Amino acid sequence: MIQIDWSVGAQLVIFLVLVFLLNKVLFRPIREALKERQAKMDAQKADINFMENQGQGLDSETKDKLAAARREGVGARESMKQEGSEAEAALLEEIKREVNQEWSQVEQQIKEDVARARKALQTQIQSFAQLLVSKILGRELT
Repeated sequence: MIQIDWSVGAQLVIFLVLVFLLNKVLFRPIREALKERQAKMDAQKADINFMENQGQGLDSETKDKLAAARREGVGARESMKQEGSEAEAALLEEIKREVNQEWSQVEQQIKEDVARARKALQTQIQSFAQLLVSKILGRELT
C-alpha cells in the first residue's frame, strides 16, 4: 500500500521546481527560437511573394515594351517600304520623262536628216534618171 508522508511533498516540490527550471532554461528559449524562426520564415515568404509579384509585373511590362517595339519596327519597316516605293516611282517617272525627251530629240533629228537627204536627192534626181536610162538603153540620152 502507498503511504503518504513528507517525502511525497518533497518530491512534489522538487518536481515543480524542476518543471519551473526546465521551463525557464529549456522550454521557453526553444519556443522563442521557434517563434523567431517562424517569424523569419513568414517574413521571407512575404518577401518572396512580393518579389514574385514584382517580377511578374516587370515581366509583363517587358513583354508590353517588346510588343510595342515590334509594332514600331513593323510600322517603320512599312513606312520605309512605302518611301522606297514612292522614290522608285518618282525615279522611274523622271527616267521615263528623260527618255521621252531624248526620243523626241532623236526623232526630230532623224526627220531633219531625212528631209536633208530628200532635198539633196531631189537635186540629183534628174542626173540619176539620165544615168539609169542610159544604162538601161545602153546609150546616152541628149
